Amino acid sequence: MSFVQNSAQQISFSDKYSSLSAREKKFLENSWAKGFSDIVFPAINEERFAVLFSDNPFSRPNTPVNIIIGAFFLKEMFGLTDDDLLESILFDIRFQYALHTTSFTEQPFSDRTASRFRERLYHYELETGRDLLKEEMVDLAEKMVEFMGINPTIKRMDSVMIASSCKKMSRLEIVYTC
Repeated sequence: MSFVQNSAQQISFSDKYSSLSAREKKFLENSWAKGFSDIVFPAINEERFAVLFSDNPFSRPNTPVNIIIGAFFLKEMFGLTDDDLLESILFDIRFQYALHTTSFTEQPFSDRTASRFRERLYHYELETGRDLLKEEMVDLAEKMVEFMGINPTIKRMDSVMIASSCKKMSRLEIVYTC
């Protein structure tokens, strides 16, 4: 597979976004998908992952890396499995809007996309010692803070203190004491 950067997001006549009603567009624009689409998705550095792909320009082009990395972020944000992520990308307009794939006639994500990409990342890390996904997450941390509206100066002591006590309690004890 050769590396091709996903630089053009051209709207087609069959774009799902353009077929939405004004009310549906308003709800979509007010959802989490708008912020992710405008803040996080454009900040993903695809060039970092070019080393995972072939230099041969005649081989099949890769699935756009920014879509894969964006999907990984959404998977972690919503606590999804790979199968749930695939279903969301295929059927949920918010996921398609966030990943800039509303104009695609067929979504560029399959049941094997995530596992094959993770395998490439794993083998690359074994060979070089570089964790490309971690590097990307560190670089995108400020964009995620902006997207999620987190104040990085506030320290959350409640989660640290509760976590240590919760490990010692049974489920019933946790429910009873709350």
